[in-house]
Amino acid sequence: IYHFCINIVMASLKETWCTPHLISDPFGHLHCVHTPLISWITNLPEQLLISCMSVKHSPISTSNSRHFGNPTPQPICSQELTLNTIEKVCSLVNANKINLFHKKCKTMHLNGVTEPFWRDWGMADPSIFLTPDALHNWHKFYYDHVLKWVINIIGGPELDLRLSALQPRVGVHHWSQGISQIKQCTGREHCELKKVLIAVSAGAVSNDALCALRAITDFIFLAQSLLHTGKIMHTMNEALRQFYHYKGSIFQAGGQRGAKKNLLKHFEIPKLELMHHVEWSIKLLGAPFQWTSDITERCHITLVKTPYRGSNHRDFHGQCCRFLDRQEK
Repeated sequence: IYHFCINIVMASLKETWCTPHLISDPFGHLHCVHTPLISWITNLPEQLLISCMSVKHSPISTSNSRHFGNPTPQPICSQELTLNTIEKVCSLVNANKINLFHKKCKTMHLNGVTEPFWRDWGMADPSIFLTPDALHNWHKFYYDHVLKWVINIIGGPELDLRLSALQPRVGVHHWSQGISQIKQCTGREHCELKKVLIAVSAGAVSNDALCALRAITDFIFLAQSLLHTGKIMHTMNEALRQFYHYKGSIFQAGGQRGAKKNLLKHFEIPKLELMHHVEWSIKLLGAPFQWTSDITERCHITLVKTPYRGSNHRDFHGQCCRFLDRQEK
């Protein structure tokens, strides 16, 4: 249904990809333009839905859960490869036999979509237009995994004590009550955490574990650069390589644990695998900072949540629009 609906909504853009149309810019000037699909900014679950891949698979490459913790990246899963796989499954099993078709799709790492909306959109390739999203792929990853590794190694109370002992500084978030008991943070707080977590962990974790934590932090900071020179790209790749070299120390310290606090002996983290392809995306489309969803997520607060709080929670659509109209005036 998702792909069917998107196909209807994007029909005019697909047509403009083939036949240029006159479109006015903000200054009223007319331009003859094409509309290729360059970037689709979204989180990992929707990336899998768009790329037609199953849950335990990469939306960008041919990796599955067994490869997520490997230091060597897998080949890119191109548009042609995905469409050929879908065609192969359809030739083996009738798509109308839903149960059998879905089972066969799972064996081929597909989610069961037979007609992706991007199949006839020029050269649209999910492995290219599913660009790295700093908010979900890096900031949220850091909070969900790297922070948990530190908490599991040194303990929540110790980390909270170290964070609260830091001297408050202007422009830097101060964790006066710690962070181990916080259930939800904003993207801004995720970014602030990366500035202090390595420093407060020093001395409480082994040197090798600290090297792994610092390496993954360096990679995230370097990936957010506004300009990526050859030197920066090399340093970024070396940081990722260093993380994989020292990641075993996190296992030894008991940092990698499951939901039930049981020790895990793997790094089957999809977002970690996606980091292998950041350099490839940068070379094709430029710096990832332009594709982050920070702006749209912030707009969800200022343009939706705030007006909703000022409404009577009934027939709020019109009230929210009226609120925004008054704000503009």
